[in-house]
Amino acid sequence: MGKRLYRITLISAIMGVIISSVFFWLFYQVETKNIEREFQDEINDKALSYYKGLKFNIESVYALKAHFDNNEIISSSSFAAESAYILSRHTKVQALEWIPRVSHDERAAVEAQGRAHYNGFQFTERLSSGEMGVATERDYYYPVFYLEPLEMNEAAMGYDLNSNSRRREAMSRAINTGDVQLSEGIKLVQSPDDRIGVLALVPVFNIPIKANKEESLRGFILGVFDIQSIFSAIYRGGEDQEISITLWDATIPANKSVLFSRDIVSSAHGELLSHYRYTRSVMNYAGRRWVLEAVPSRQYFSARRTQTPWWVFILGNVFFGLSTWMAFVAARKNEAMQRALDEKNAQLNEANEKLERLTKTDALTGIANRRYFDEYFEKEFLRSKRESKPLALLIFDIDCFKQFNDTYGHQAGDRCLRLVATELERVLKRPADRIARIGGEEFAVLLPNTTRGEVVAKQCKTAIERIAIEHKTASHAKVVTVSVGVVSVIKIDNQTPDSLFNLADSALYQAKSAGRNAVRCIKVLPEVTSDLVTLC
Repeated sequence: MGKRLYRITLISAIMGVIISSVFFWLFYQVETKNIEREFQDEINDKALSYYKGLKFNIESVYALKAHFDNNEIISSSSFAAESAYILSRHTKVQALEWIPRVSHDERAAVEAQGRAHYNGFQFTERLSSGEMGVATERDYYYPVFYLEPLEMNEAAMGYDLNSNSRRREAMSRAINTGDVQLSEGIKLVQSPDDRIGVLALVPVFNIPIKANKEESLRGFILGVFDIQSIFSAIYRGGEDQEISITLWDATIPANKSVLFSRDIVSSAHGELLSHYRYTRSVMNYAGRRWVLEAVPSRQYFSARRTQTPWWVFILGNVFFGLSTWMAFVAARKNEAMQRALDEKNAQLNEANEKLERLTKTDALTGIANRRYFDEYFEKEFLRSKRESKPLALLIFDIDCFKQFNDTYGHQAGDRCLRLVATELERVLKRPADRIARIGGEEFAVLLPNTTRGEVVAKQCKTAIERIAIEHKTASHAKVVTVSVGVVSVIKIDNQTPDSLFNLADSALYQAKSAGRNAVRCIKVLPEVTSDLVTLC
């Protein structure tokens, strides 16, 4: 009996360590996955912010184009005044330029006109030696005629963009599309640390536009953007010690170029966890495709780790150690101990199930959280694709919610979120429909096997208006309202969960732009281009 008891004790002790180690490993892996997902979500948000930041600064060239559209003749003083005003609002734009289209016969007259506002003005180009020289003869020139600010940019005055094949390619794209086009990355010569910038070219045409658009071209508005200056504004404190970021121009996959990069402060590249490298598309816009590549550092993960796996390991060992000790000193009570052990295991399983439920539920509203919604969305997306069934995704955003919080306080804001969540959940009728809170004031609804996404969206919008939560500081209404972006897919062909989410986000942006309290739907038809439909 004694040897057998020792063997049982030894086996129990070993099993306790093994089981505790397994639980430690499982908790550690779950925590690692959560941190990885948090990292990817942060990069997704950053990519969207980068795109919005670029679009905001591109507004500067559109603003200056409007000035040219409204005035047939622009003087240097008028250009300088208008550009200075625009640059005061878009502080990340390095310079604004006017590039007229000049034929060879007009060259002498235009150069003389240019010397009236800039001494020594002439058409120039960069020679093979790298120095600036007089532009060679060609049928048409595209010189820098006006430039703001002129200080530190004097070398660019008179520079003929037609002398550079890369600038010529961007101009050709702008003429053909009639809209803004971006150049590939260029070194900013006025930057002390050789930063990379891009040029935004928007064409200005004489009306009416001829069949050969270039014959109607007056010239180009050109904006010079410092990529690092724009993107460094979107920065989280301590980020330079946690994430290595590289922004690529991947328009030509075989010839990718770096537009912006920021490594971690530590010079030891071994601190980067390359196996968690994450790449996310920033934009496919204005003739360029940019992607964001991010690699977390070891510090990023360590700063977000908790002591939970270790507590599980310690408590597991303590638990099994006590169980073993009790078995050793009270062998006759083995059956009673087994029952107690079973009870403890049941409690542990119940705790694990409760923990699992808590990780999938939003604590404030009681509905599903972003993590559970992502998992459910992935599952239903694959099901719809496999069975060729329709799918609808709705994204809700409470209008002017920050103003609501500022006016009524955060407790009222929390109550508003709960009421909105309850009302949205009430509208959904089918067991397969899912609602989740995916952000501060953002909710998402997934409707499998239906093409009625826009109908449900309007019902939800009306339901929120009906509960009439007072919002007296909102400019568009005196009650709380929501804007809704809907993507309705008849048949999933070449879509991904991310692309559907981006389409719904785009529809939400359109709803916001339409004045809020609106629904916008993008319907994706088989082999047909996405189309925005105005609902209300």
